[in-house]
Amino acid sequence: MTVTKSTSGTASSGPASDIGCGYAPFDHGPMSAHFQKARNEEPVFYSPKINYWVVTKRVDILEVFRDPKTFSAEIALSPVFPLSQSALKIMRDGGFDACPVQVNCVPPDHTRIRQVAGAYLNAKRFSALEPDIRALVHRFLDQLEGKQRVDLIKDFVYDLPALVIFLMLGIPDEDVPQIKRWADNRLLLTFGELSEAAQITAAHDMVAYWQYCRDLVAARQKNPQDDYASVLLAARAGDDAVLSVKEVESLVFGLLLAGHETTTNQAGNALRMLLTHRESWEAICADPGLIPNAVEECLRYQASVVCWRRKALEDVMLSGVRIPSGANILLATASAGRDEDWFADSETFDIRRENARDHLAFGNGIHFCVGAPLARLELKIILEEVTKRFPKMRLVEDQSIDMIRTIAFRGPSQLLADLNG
Repeated sequence: MTVTKSTSGTASSGPASDIGCGYAPFDHGPMSAHFQKARNEEPVFYSPKINYWVVTKRVDILEVFRDPKTFSAEIALSPVFPLSQSALKIMRDGGFDACPVQVNCVPPDHTRIRQVAGAYLNAKRFSALEPDIRALVHRFLDQLEGKQRVDLIKDFVYDLPALVIFLMLGIPDEDVPQIKRWADNRLLLTFGELSEAAQITAAHDMVAYWQYCRDLVAARQKNPQDDYASVLLAARAGDDAVLSVKEVESLVFGLLLAGHETTTNQAGNALRMLLTHRESWEAICADPGLIPNAVEECLRYQASVVCWRRKALEDVMLSGVRIPSGANILLATASAGRDEDWFADSETFDIRRENARDHLAFGNGIHFCVGAPLARLELKIILEEVTKRFPKMRLVEDQSIDMIRTIAFRGPSQLLADLNG
C-alpha cells in the first residue's frame, strides 16, 4: 500500500482501540502474537502508553523508510519518555552535547556525514577483519572448553562484538567492561522506562561515555593511527564543512554503541532460535553452507532491533488511517519480518526460506544500517565455529528467558546451554 499524503484533516478521533491499549512495547514475550493480530485487524494503531502510531505491515514500513522528506528520522534516538530534569542537568553540566550524525540525522547533513563515514565503514574493510574476528571467536570458544554448562551470553557473545569494534577504534581490550556498562545504560536511557534514580545513574555514565569518546578523538588528533577516528579526522582535514570535530566525536560515540549491542543481542537470538529448533541446528552442523541463509532467517524471525521511529512532517494516510503532522510513528520492523503478505508460513522458522533476506532488520532507505555487512559476517563466523566445536550443545530445558526491557532492542540476558548435550 502506498502512502497517501493529506493536506487536511486530523488523526482518527476517539479512544485508542483494544489493540492499541493492549500493546506492551517493553514486553517482548507476547509481541509477535500481538503484531500478528494487528496486521490482520488493525495494521496501523495508536498506542497511548508511548504516544506513537504503530505501523505493522511491511509495505507501509517500506514506504515510510523510503520517504525521508515526509517522515523525519530526527526522533530515532530521542528518549521514549521525557528524562527527568535531574538527569538532563547532569548531562548538560557534564558537557554531554553529542550531535545527530547517524540514524537520527536528516539530509543534507546525513548525506554529507554518511559519505565520509562510509569511506571507512564498508564491506571491503569489514571483510578484511575476518581473520581477526575468527581468532576472537576461537579465543572465546577455547575458554568454554572443559565446561559442561555455560551462559552463552555472558561467557560467549557479550564481549565478543565489542572487541571487534575495538579493532576499528584502537581501543584496548581491558576497556570492554566499562564500555559495555555505558552502552547498556545508554540503551535503557534512550529506549527504556527508567525510574528517576536509574536515570541519574545512567546520566552520569553518559557523561563518562561521552568524555571517553572525546578523549579518544583528541588523542588521534595528536597521534593518528589506522583506525576509524583517525580516518575521519584525515578526511576532515581541518574543514568543518566536511566534518566538525564534534561530529567526529559523535560518530565514534555512535559506533561504540550500535556496533556491538545489536550484534550481541542478535547472536543470542540466533543461538536460541537454532537450538530451540533442533532440526535446524543439526542441519547447519551437517552443512555449514546453510549458515548464511540461517543468519537471514534469524534476522527475519527474531531480529535484535524490533522497531525504528519517525516523525510525520505532514498529514498522511497509512493503511486507511490518518496520521497527523507532528505525530510520532513507530515502524515495527519485527512485524514486517513476519508479514503474511510477503513471507509464506511467516510464523514458521525455516533456515531454507528463499526470501529470508527480505527482512527489514537493518532498516531501509537512506538510513539502512551501514554496519549490516559486519553484523552478517560476525554472525556467520560465530555459527560456523560454534557448530564445529560444540555440535552436541543443547539449551537447558525449562529455563526462564528474560529479554532486555527496551522498546527497540531485544535479546536474552541469559541463555544457559550444556555444551556436550
